[in-house]
Amino acid sequence: MTSFRKRTVQKPIRGTRTSPHTAQVITSSGNPYLDVVIGGGLPLGSICLIEEDRFMTHAKVLAKYFLAEGVISKQEIFLGSLDDIPAEMLRRLPRPLTDQESMEQSEVQALGDGGAENGLRIAWRYNDLPLVNSEHATAKIGHHFNLMEQMDSMMLYNVKTTLWDDSPKHLDIVIDEEFSKSSSPTTPLLEQQPVEDAPPIPGAEIAPQEKIPAQEDENSVNNNNNNNNCSSVTCSTKTGSQESQMQLFHNPRYKGLLNDIQQVVRNESFVAGTKNNLCRVCLTSLGSPLWYDEHFGEDLIKFLTLLMASVRSCNSVCLITMPMHLIAKYDASLVPKIRQLVDYAIELESFAGSERETHPAFKEYSGLLHLHKMSAINTLAVHMPETPDLAFKLRRKKFIIEKFHLPPELQESSAKPDNCISGLLSNSNATASLDF
Repeated sequence: MTSFRKRTVQKPIRGTRTSPHTAQVITSSGNPYLDVVIGGGLPLGSICLIEEDRFMTHAKVLAKYFLAEGVISKQEIFLGSLDDIPAEMLRRLPRPLTDQESMEQSEVQALGDGGAENGLRIAWRYNDLPLVNSEHATAKIGHHFNLMEQMDSMMLYNVKTTLWDDSPKHLDIVIDEEFSKSSSPTTPLLEQQPVEDAPPIPGAEIAPQEKIPAQEDENSVNNNNNNNNCSSVTCSTKTGSQESQMQLFHNPRYKGLLNDIQQVVRNESFVAGTKNNLCRVCLTSLGSPLWYDEHFGEDLIKFLTLLMASVRSCNSVCLITMPMHLIAKYDASLVPKIRQLVDYAIELESFAGSERETHPAFKEYSGLLHLHKMSAINTLAVHMPETPDLAFKLRRKKFIIEKFHLPPELQESSAKPDNCISGLLSNSNATASLDF
């Protein structure tokens, strides 16, 4: 009788791996450059906030990356939005690259990403370094996508997807290969059922028990009183919980969205500790003017608090895009409160429509990326990139994030420095002379 036992290794969730830095399970955000910035990927149970730019174009691209990664990994998806049409957004997801195309793309990136075309070459020893930091892992997650082409519609039928747009007809649209075949002819029949044939309400089952005829036996009377007391208690608790949920939000849209998210997330396949599947929750343009009312700030803070509790208790990740510049104009005190209720707060500052768009120092970039918050989830140390000075490029086929650097030779015709350069060099004095 030997003490040797065969080691059994549990298979991880599709599209996840263990982080070499924090030893926790992470999943890709869909963009490999953003994964490197945040430490390899998004930890399970985390919320990532993407603060939209003024034109709300670049944040939607990252949201499409997030959704496309869930489709390729066959993870369940929840997409909610009031500004966008969720079904149309799913149809325009980018196409994933094949292995051969991704290898060709990596070879082109290793050549300096267009440096040879400009006549500039770097030393061979720095040729293989990544654009952000030197994080490397044995198990790779994430995929590369082509923004110029759309994903095949047949890929969506292999993934269970729930859409929410506050539509009065049907809030949840589930895209599943088996569900679409079986439920399509039965759904109109359920809607055409009369009220008399409808199933009884759970709370209404207690009503016949209250009308029990009185008996002369003392034991039966006591039993009836106990049953009536129990039924009244259950009725009061149910009605009290319903009233508390109704009074939680002044805007009923938050309540409907939160209930739909909790209904999807509380599935048995997403129980924390199991390795069945992962749910991706994506909310675009949350807090836009379509959500405004008299109690906008109060309802938004309550919603984010309950959303964090729901995401933390299961195998799920959440990505939210918010027009923070509009929220700051509505109430500037809401900005730090919102960032406190998320795990990652990333701001995208676009150069479109500003002086930096035509400035030679920023001609290679589309905007700057600011890291406002990086949380340590189930760890002691927070992962931080090598430099906080990051910029992004929106090309025709991909979205790139890299270190921000000035051109090697920047010559200005005017002697007076530009406001953009003086803003970046905060420690230097523009009027003082330089001594060498």
